[in-house]
Amino acid sequence: MGRNDLIKYRKVHLLTSAAGLVSLLRWGIEAEKREKRCKKQLLVELDGTERSIYSYLRLNGKELLGTVALESNLPIFKVWSTSLKMGIKGVVRPLPGKLFEVVD
Repeated sequence: MGRNDLIKYRKVHLLTSAAGLVSLLRWGIEAEKREKRCKKQLLVELDGTERSIYSYLRLNGKELLGTVALESNLPIFKVWSTSLKMGIKGVVRPLPGKLFEVVD
């Protein structure tokens, strides 16, 4: 396999500048994603139950769904359905093990 074939099949990369390295490592994309998430969160309106869950998770970090329900004095079915709606809005995200956390 020749040099051109290595470049063609992306076994090696041709870098001619620092910007090429940033692009190759996708560093700029992560910054853009963070910026979009911040803008998205500023525009989201939360109702009373959502605000309660959001503030609890913001204060305590990752937390079990049952603990959020217990500490917020809300029924677990209400916390579950509200957390899923908040996940769709991009405010919180579900994690394995019935954990939820605030999206930063």
